[in-house]
Amino acid sequence: MAAATPNLGWGLVGTSGYAARVCVPAVTETPTARLLAVASSSQERAATFAADAGIPCGYGDLDALLANPDLDAVWIASSSYLHFEHATRAIRHGKHVLLEKPLALTANEGWELVKLAQASGVRLATGYQARYVPGHIRMRELVTAGAIGRIVTARSLYGMRRDSAPKTWRGHKETARWGVLADIGTHHVDLLRMLLGEVESAIGLTAAQRGYETEDLAVAALRFSGDVLATLTATASYYRPTTVVEVTGTQGALVATDTSPTGQGRVVLHHADGGTEDITGETPHSAQAQLATVTAAFLGEDVAYATGEDGARNLDVLEQIAPA
Repeated sequence: MAAATPNLGWGLVGTSGYAARVCVPAVTETPTARLLAVASSSQERAATFAADAGIPCGYGDLDALLANPDLDAVWIASSSYLHFEHATRAIRHGKHVLLEKPLALTANEGWELVKLAQASGVRLATGYQARYVPGHIRMRELVTAGAIGRIVTARSLYGMRRDSAPKTWRGHKETARWGVLADIGTHHVDLLRMLLGEVESAIGLTAAQRGYETEDLAVAALRFSGDVLATLTATASYYRPTTVVEVTGTQGALVATDTSPTGQGRVVLHHADGGTEDITGETPHSAQAQLATVTAAFLGEDVAYATGEDGARNLDVLEQIAPA
């Protein structure tokens, strides 16, 4: 008789469009995960969301969800200003946590969550889906192997098109602190760290071209070890949704185009002789790949994932780029 497949009971915190569009399918498509409960600030909204998504339990109170003994982990997809509070409560209830970025609105709070998770014996993961894109993983392998020679520089562009003002909380510094830096730019900070190692220093400029409090344009310069320099641009006013991550070495370059946010797009290795090689590989939805990997980690497997430490380090970088 075959052994039963181990599985993890998940709870979802948040009932936004992202939760419905991304989180629910990611869990339901992972054989080792079961989505058992959802929490919202409104019991009516939680019940409606649960019924629509086929989730057994809907709670209008976070502590009620966390008290559910069948839950091993929670995916927190609430508003950014609630992340620190919600994650703190979940960790203190002994739950593993997958927390959407940013971990918190300050690096200090991010590191507090890391220390709390360590002290509580639970795992904390940060929602950086780009780490699970097969083409990005292949880029890191080739960089490590020296396939493009000594790394000289890198550049990244994350352009989204937002035709109207962001949701109320996203447009205010009190509730969001940052705009595009925390919304999209942080994904490329994390990906550059995955490819190049730790950021030694960073500086940046930001602009609020549309007139709300949080920035809708950010441009930064980052220094990595070995005097590798990189640039990062994040904007909410690009003419079409576009992402580019390019790593250039003395013997070639690696270029990922439109691989965020869902893991589609293309990754190409450029050789010094002018030849190219498509190294894209498989293109699963990055959120589903993330959930499968994080679930494996929470079940005790030795797999690489975006940890709480990664989330806190990325907050350190954001505070260097835009400290106010």
